[in-house]
Amino acid sequence: MSIVSWNSQGLGRPQGLTIQRFREMRQNLFLEILFLMETKNVWNVLVDLQVWLGYDNVFTVDPKNIKMDVKFADKNVIDNLVQFVVWERISRWGCIRKEPWCIIGDFNEILSNGEKTGGPKRADASFKSFSAMLQTCRMDEISSKGDRFTWGGWRWKKWTQCCLDRSFGNEAWLSLFPGSNQTFLEKRGSDHRPVLLRFYASKEPFKDQFRFDKRFLRQPEVLQEIEKAWGGRNKFGPDKVDIKIGKCRVVLSRWKRKRNFNAKDKITLLQQRFEWFQSRDFPCRFMINMIRKELLHAYKEEDSFWKQKSRDKWLVLGDRSSKFFHGSVKTNRSRNHISKLKDKNNQDQFSDGAKAEVAVDYFTDLFKSSNPRPYDPAFERFPPKVTAVMNDSLI
Repeated sequence: MSIVSWNSQGLGRPQGLTIQRFREMRQNLFLEILFLMETKNVWNVLVDLQVWLGYDNVFTVDPKNIKMDVKFADKNVIDNLVQFVVWERISRWGCIRKEPWCIIGDFNEILSNGEKTGGPKRADASFKSFSAMLQTCRMDEISSKGDRFTWGGWRWKKWTQCCLDRSFGNEAWLSLFPGSNQTFLEKRGSDHRPVLLRFYASKEPFKDQFRFDKRFLRQPEVLQEIEKAWGGRNKFGPDKVDIKIGKCRVVLSRWKRKRNFNAKDKITLLQQRFEWFQSRDFPCRFMINMIRKELLHAYKEEDSFWKQKSRDKWLVLGDRSSKFFHGSVKTNRSRNHISKLKDKNNQDQFSDGAKAEVAVDYFTDLFKSSNPRPYDPAFERFPPKVTAVMNDSLI
């Protein structure tokens, strides 16, 4: 399960970056929950955004005014006391809440001067309210990656950055999802970075399944790497077949990581080069012909890639449209994806580790007999075919 929290600073204009950023996060990150702050729009606009992004539900909270008391005022100074009831309210919940829970969002607060750059330093007393709330709720920050300085802006004519957006979890939550982490995404469309929080019930890293790519066949260097791996030997002689296959998988994976094998990126780069050479006052025919050949080769690689992933034979009779195979792959992914499983207590489990445990428990009970009957009487009249001598020879 994944959540993105983002202070979007309004929904932006249609020609701005905010709306496009929503679409990118929804398509590329497959978010179950999108938490937006300071949208500066009414409920009807958010419902339209919900439908446009493809979410089933939307929940909104109307903004409320902050209570402010004036302690002292004259013509030079106005001393205000702003009562931040948020930390006190969360502390009341946290001190009695024992079940797993986490908090995420733009807290608009930091824990020390080390969590800001630029601008004047703040007094240590200004950090106490936020820090006391986290200690009362027994909250720890979730492990993260990316740029922690999620907000940036001009203050006092200086560029200032602060760690305002993040997520915390209590001990029970971190025990339930020990492999969870937060990622601070790129800053586009707002002066705040989105925070991506993923729930993982296991710390074991995900190991992607190796699949042979048919585009390897057009690379002469791949054949050399396979020959080296397949001809490996140990001190007892040639490697076994399964060892050789494993070595080939390793060398192919390394070879692919060292090279740009993304056909779409390669096509985009070649298109830009092709346009640049053709737009010159004195174009070079040699470079234009060479780029044209590389571009045609890249198109063939893209068709081959999506044909292999889609496992669809329509290309034989169709019009070689990679868009068709791309849609076929997306359809297969959505059809094969298991979003949740119900456990014995009829509770929905969403994380990969929890779903694996539900599947193991189900099939263990399915193939386990509660009152097994002896099968010896059924085999009494069967003449034995394997003698004791034959068994000894196998050992």
